[in-house]
Amino acid sequence: MHRGISTCMTFHPAPPNSGIVFRRTDVTPFEVIKATVGNVSNTERCTQLKNHNNYSVSMVEHVMSALRGMDVDNVIVDINGEEIPVLDGSAVVIASKISKVGLLEQQVEKRYFRLKKTIRVEVGLSFIEASPFDGISYSIGFKNDHNLSFLTHQSAIFNVGTHDFLINIAAARTFGYEKEIDYLKSKGLIKGASLENALLIGRGKIIPNLRYPDEFARHKLLDVMGDLALLPPFLAKIDGERTSHHLNNLLAQEILNNIY
Repeated sequence: MHRGISTCMTFHPAPPNSGIVFRRTDVTPFEVIKATVGNVSNTERCTQLKNHNNYSVSMVEHVMSALRGMDVDNVIVDINGEEIPVLDGSAVVIASKISKVGLLEQQVEKRYFRLKKTIRVEVGLSFIEASPFDGISYSIGFKNDHNLSFLTHQSAIFNVGTHDFLINIAAARTFGYEKEIDYLKSKGLIKGASLENALLIGRGKIIPNLRYPDEFARHKLLDVMGDLALLPPFLAKIDGERTSHHLNNLLAQEILNNIY
C-alpha cells in the first residue's frame, strides 16, 4: 500500500502460548517482531511494530484483525519485507484462507483478561472507550465530516460469538479521500494504492462500488479489532467514533494498564 513493493507472507502454526509473531525472512538471521502493544513504533495511516534491533513491520492491522476475528491465538507470520501485503484492502483474503485451512485446538486453557474500570481516550471530536463486559463487543461510528452529500454517517456493530467475522467484517476495505492523495504522496505514502485495494471517496461519488452499505464504519471496526489484538485476549465493550490507529493505540496502552 505505502511502499509500493511486493512482499510475500506465510502463516505457520505455533506452539501454545507463543502469541502472534512476525518474522522478517529477508534478513539473516531472521528478525522476530512480537505483536504486542509495547512494540508499536508508528501509527500514521497504519500500525507499525519494531523490535529491539530496529527491524520493523508495518500495516499489521488487517492481519491482526483477521487473526483475532478468526480466533487464532498462536501463529508465526513470515514476511519478506517491511510492509504487510495490502491484498484487496481488507482482511477477507487472510480470513478466508484461515477458514479453509482450519484451526487446531491446543490443549492449553485460554485466559481472558477483564477490565478494572471503564477507560476512555479522546482526541478532539474523536473518542474510543472500553467498558467492563462479560463478552467481546464492538460498536464503531464513522462520521461524514467533509460535508459530502452522498456520504452518510454510519455505525457498525460486531459481537464475538454472535456475528461471523468472515461474513460481517472481513471484506470491508480501507478507504481514502481524493483530496488527500497529493498530501499522502508528498509524505512518501500510498505508492501501491489503487482502486483494486482501496475505496476512493471523490468529490462527487464513491468508487468502486461498496460491498456493504456501511463499509466505511465496518472497516474502521476492522482496524480497531486489529489494533486491539496487540493486547492479550480480553473481555470488554468497545465504543468509538472517528477512530484512528493513533487513538486505538492510546486505548490499547490504557487497557494494558487496567486489566486483571
